[in-house]
Amino acid sequence: MRTTPLFTLLLTSPLPWAVIAGLLVGAAASRATMRTRGHRDPERAKTWKWVLVCIFLSLAVVFVLAGLFLPGPGKIFLPGPGKIFNMRLAYAGGAAAVLVFFALRFKKAVGIPVVVLILVSVSLFGLFFRSIRAFTGETEIATVRVISAESGGIRLELIPRGEEPVLLSMAGQYFAPVVKVVIFDDLFVFLGAKTWYRFDGMTSFALVKETDGDRFRQQNTDYYFPWPAGISETLWQVFEKNGNRIPGVKTVQVEMDLKRVDAEEFATYGIMVQNDGGVQIVAKKSP
Repeated sequence: MRTTPLFTLLLTSPLPWAVIAGLLVGAAASRATMRTRGHRDPERAKTWKWVLVCIFLSLAVVFVLAGLFLPGPGKIFLPGPGKIFNMRLAYAGGAAAVLVFFALRFKKAVGIPVVVLILVSVSLFGLFFRSIRAFTGETEIATVRVISAESGGIRLELIPRGEEPVLLSMAGQYFAPVVKVVIFDDLFVFLGAKTWYRFDGMTSFALVKETDGDRFRQQNTDYYFPWPAGISETLWQVFEKNGNRIPGVKTVQVEMDLKRVDAEEFATYGIMVQNDGGVQIVAKKSP
């Protein structure tokens, strides 16, 4: 079962959790600074004010903890050696808190400040939903249809995106696309960048029993495209050799995601490149 884009983003990135926690902190600060003298029952209003402040802050703590543990504690640090906290999470949460504080605290104000707050709010939510599409989007680069699967090998129909189908006879029980990817930093993905790829071809693996356990062994039945789809080999080599020195590039690597082929004939799979990196093989429903 495939998850929705929003649910996937909540499980893989701490950014939305930081923004929601910031919104709650801003709401708590706005409520805490409101006066209760003008109410008919000031004591009751004061009590409810602090009850709401505690509720908002408690929820903010819950969202912070969710953003820490659901995507994984490692996601709050910048990629690379050492554990350096990703300050963009703090900036996003702080901006959300300030925005909500002023929007709620001075909601009766008129004029240019209100217009500015509305424009900022629209822009913030627009960027938030754009980030959902950016971090959860994917590109289908090929379709694989199983023709037959036997103990000694598999027969596949490989249909690259926009190309003619190719029939493959491969040894082993697993097939794996060979995809070279250039994965960009989260900030560039947030702004709309997608993973660059070069789909070189297909390889296969067999699960071999050995004395110390089962091992995957690559077979000698590779298939490589004469003209691979995606970026050129020259551009790939530039990024491969200089990826650490090019701003905005998170990693440059070769992806091989293994998929076991069972005896079921005519099963169909999609080879997907994720916007924020990685290659997945996803089962497709039969028409």
